[in-house]
Amino acid sequence: MKKTTQTKKNKTKNASRSLFTHHSPKEGDALAVIRDASNGKEYYLSIIDTFTIEKIEYVVMYNYEPDDGNHADPELVIMRTEFAKNGDQYFYSIKNESELEAAFTVFMRRYAADRNAKRQALAQAQAQAQVRPAPSPAPANRQEARNE
Repeated sequence: MKKTTQTKKNKTKNASRSLFTHHSPKEGDALAVIRDASNGKEYYLSIIDTFTIEKIEYVVMYNYEPDDGNHADPELVIMRTEFAKNGDQYFYSIKNESELEAAFTVFMRRYAADRNAKRQALAQAQAQAQVRPAPSPAPANRQEARNE
């Protein structure tokens, strides 16, 4: 199992945030710089979601590159994560294919539920906008009516 450590983060481990932030990180998005323990290479990642399956915490991320228009669409990375007693966060590659499939299935269900909730909220907002009475037309100018 490949072990990586997070070297920097802008969120505390228990911070709450909205699910599925994506593309260019904005203030409040969770960004991580992780270092591969075996070769020391650093990776810049944007955290999309975290969840727990049977007491194991998983994190879904994508490689973050500044949007300069020259890079491919991001690819998802799903890893196990845990916190050491000193507060350091560790990420582990998932080698077991059935574990990875289970984590991906949970993530996709959460993603679909989040999208459906956003669609319902948008539909409700649009419906409320349509229910509001239209402003009444201004009374016609009597002088203009006589001139016609």
